[in-house]
Amino acid sequence: SPDVPATMDFHRRAFGPQPWWKRRWLVFRHFFSFGLALIDRVAVLAGMTKHFSFEFEGEKYLRDAVAEGRGVLVLTAHVGNWEAAGQMLTRLDVPITVTGFDKENPEVRAMINRASTKQKFKLLPLTGSPTDAIPLVAALRRGEVVAMLGDRAYGSPSASISFFGGRAPFPIGAYVMASIPGAPLVHVFSLRGRGGRYHFIGFPPQHPKMPPHDQRPNYLKNCAANFARDL
Repeated sequence: SPDVPATMDFHRRAFGPQPWWKRRWLVFRHFFSFGLALIDRVAVLAGMTKHFSFEFEGEKYLRDAVAEGRGVLVLTAHVGNWEAAGQMLTRLDVPITVTGFDKENPEVRAMINRASTKQKFKLLPLTGSPTDAIPLVAALRRGEVVAMLGDRAYGSPSASISFFGGRAPFPIGAYVMASIPGAPLVHVFSLRGRGGRYHFIGFPPQHPKMPPHDQRPNYLKNCAANFARDL
């Protein structure tokens, strides 16, 4: 696969130099775990949650944020399984919109769409248009939860942040969006353990407020750096 060199580069950054056999084993494990994640995504969206166990560290942070009544912007990443995270968020008993750029392989997307008839949250794909933010801000103003991925810029405004010994662009739009209705923003990650056990980690709420224009770039860069640190 052409993805093998990129996978090896990631492992070099994460684990340091490894013998050749260990590098190949890590690639196999990486691809295998991605396959497991795809199966889990279909099962969770189809409502087959009896095959999994869930635990939430920091659920109180999310409940406190919801209780403020100004909506909650949940920022997560391409790690673990966001569909499983969406299933967990339904415990908050408020409408949930999960959004992101749909870069999925067409066959995988079709499979996920067929499985998603029992989902308890709304999927809203982004197009890259400035108008994408309008329905999301409206949802926050209604006191709802909006979940976004915060680790890939896809050409949107971003800040260059130190990450795994290099520099990586992290998008900054979520913090601007949360500041418009005054919604709290919470970092949440979903990690898969052995035997279908999912562990969710929530961090204390933040309350982004945009400073004067000349101070805004540094402020947003610090916000993105905090996200990268938690990730």
